Amino acid sequence: MLKLVVASLTLLSATSVLAHNDISVSKLATDSDTSKAFHKMSKDHNLPDWVMKGGTETPARKVTLDSKAYQVVSACKPHNCAAEQIAVLYSPEGKSLSGVFSRQATEGNQQNLVWLNSGSDISIDGKTVLFAALSGSLENHPDAFNFK
Repeated sequence: MLKLVVASLTLLSATSVLAHNDISVSKLATDSDTSKAFHKMSKDHNLPDWVMKGGTETPARKVTLDSKAYQVVSACKPHNCAAEQIAVLYSPEGKSLSGVFSRQATEGNQQNLVWLNSGSDISIDGKTVLFAALSGSLENHPDAFNFK
């Protein structure tokens, strides 16, 4: 009986961890707990449909900014990641969101960034983490983007 209880608790813990790491841009945009904050963050910007429906998404990464825990998620336009990308910094504690949307200019080699936030300024460390998520640096150097 004790083995059954221990096995059940272990399974429940693993499921809880998986559910917590199951954050994505599209889930933040549509989940009942975060959709209001997502729409507030992006209300003055005309984001493409794929952001809400789900693009090519990366797993959430944990970072620390000013001793606070955040999740960082990113996504890109399906079948054309170089054209459009989005990265979002999510505070599970405060249910706040900040982000950056990137669009490649049609002419030249220019990347246009649109900073998204819900009325509060994004710190320079937050912007650094968001840009690192777009560029792939966060994936390649995950421990380099924790600012305490």
